Amino acid sequence: MFFNFYIFNLVIFIAFSEVVNMAVNDLFGTSLEKMHLLDLSVMPEWAQLLVFFIATDFIQWFTHVMLHRYDILWRFHKVHHSVEQMGFAAHLRYHWMENVFYTPMKYIAVMLIGGFTPDQAFIVFYVAIAIGHLNHANIHITYGPLKYIFNNPVMHLWHHVYNLPEGHRHGLNYGISLSLWDYIFRTASIPKDDAHIKLGFPGMEKFPHDLPHQLVYGFKGEK
Repeated sequence: MFFNFYIFNLVIFIAFSEVVNMAVNDLFGTSLEKMHLLDLSVMPEWAQLLVFFIATDFIQWFTHVMLHRYDILWRFHKVHHSVEQMGFAAHLRYHWMENVFYTPMKYIAVMLIGGFTPDQAFIVFYVAIAIGHLNHANIHITYGPLKYIFNNPVMHLWHHVYNLPEGHRHGLNYGISLSLWDYIFRTASIPKDDAHIKLGFPGMEKFPHDLPHQLVYGFKGEK
């Protein structure tokens, strides 16, 4: 929790931001902060939070799809999918390399949207963490009609299903906080209302269960 969510995440964010800023300055003679596509400062504070939340959630959804579509990324993401029983702690279980993929993508989105304040970024960050914990919790709720907007525990349970439903070769229900991206891009599916589906992925018997081997698994893959 402290390493993935806070310490390493912050290190990657700072390091990547410095590299990008230097590159933009060398190439264009300006800073990335001056290349905003949208200035949130002209909006009411509630609108700033909403736009910032939606934009960063879409970036994370897109990155999550990539983690499933490309084998070199899926190797690292397997750590998260190796949980066999859902619980809020599953949200904390992922390979440290995922920060290397997620953080730069979020940084680019943040820099292209100007006018937000650090406290707004913290609000969105902790709201997303709370939603993520809830979606990994072992509870059976869908939010009714709101399931088409917000990701929920039942929907995310199917994201972790062992045997993927037909038509979903790489995965389904990639949503982080919002489910609407999955409905828009047709990656949403809840085949049946079942709280006892098998979790994991084919080949789990070959996946290491100890921490040291999981930390290096993505670099070596299966033997």
